[in-house]
Amino acid sequence: MSLSEPDHPPSLPDVSVLIAAFRAASVLPRAVHSALASRGVGVEVIVVDDASDDATWTVAEGLAQADARVRVARLARNGGPAVARNHALALASGQWVAVQDADDAMWPDRLARMIAVAEGAEVVLGNLDQIDARGHSLGAFLPTEALPGSLTAATFIGGNMQPTGARSLGYLKPLIRRDFLKRHGIGYDPALRNGEDYHLILSCLLAGARCRVDPVPGYLYTRAAGSVSHRIALDHLAALIAAEDRIRATLSHRPELAALIARRRQGLAALMTTETVLRALKARRVAQAVGALGAHPSALPMVLGQALEGGMRRLRQVTP
Repeated sequence: MSLSEPDHPPSLPDVSVLIAAFRAASVLPRAVHSALASRGVGVEVIVVDDASDDATWTVAEGLAQADARVRVARLARNGGPAVARNHALALASGQWVAVQDADDAMWPDRLARMIAVAEGAEVVLGNLDQIDARGHSLGAFLPTEALPGSLTAATFIGGNMQPTGARSLGYLKPLIRRDFLKRHGIGYDPALRNGEDYHLILSCLLAGARCRVDPVPGYLYTRAAGSVSHRIALDHLAALIAAEDRIRATLSHRPELAALIARRRQGLAALMTTETVLRALKARRVAQAVGALGAHPSALPMVLGQALEGGMRRLRQVTP
């Protein structure tokens, strides 16, 4: 790993914005500049290039040379967003840490407002403003009136049991007190390439963090065309299921939370079966599809729903 640092480091910032970047050369400047434009707070932006094979590192170095508030590091091997964010977290010096994806942005008043919303809490979750590839707003990710003012571990887990493709609380982008993470030894699960923010936030809540919610959509979430139908990799799903098992194993003293984790795991297992069946059917391996569904028949409604959704989507594409 290599790291660039300014010759004369600025005073400690209020917020360290962590950006994991992989093949992000074309979008990284927008992400970094939006964080630097934050008003009412001092920020540093830490970009970790996750062993990109494009010009991401060159772009990141240029951004660091142009503004001393930008610090950059480069990983020798691709590890996924959780590994890259852990590297960024280790370099952070702000009172708070905020997570930003390399293809997203934020409104200038977002961080200052979230700190004000915190009111002594250790975690603040911020709503998203969905935008398309051209920058046009698609509306708030979750209805502002439906969001609670605060969350417990139970309500957070319960808000992450929606069916695949649905909008859940785990998508909300966090702002977290860095000293809380350090004091409890909390970081990203390096085994995860999906759902890593959910597990970080849940770890904080299980460690006793107080969590507030900022309903104002201040994070600009770029929704790619066709993202709803995106197929998750089976090994990524397996890693998520294993993470649920690890969490549940620590909750013998909190049976109500263990039960919620077990329900969420069942949903992930059904999704795993659904993905296996759909892939097998697409490859015309009918026996494999029947075997997978026979082993987990509870996944049948999800399989049928996904198949129907795919059929309707194809119909819309060919219907004038």
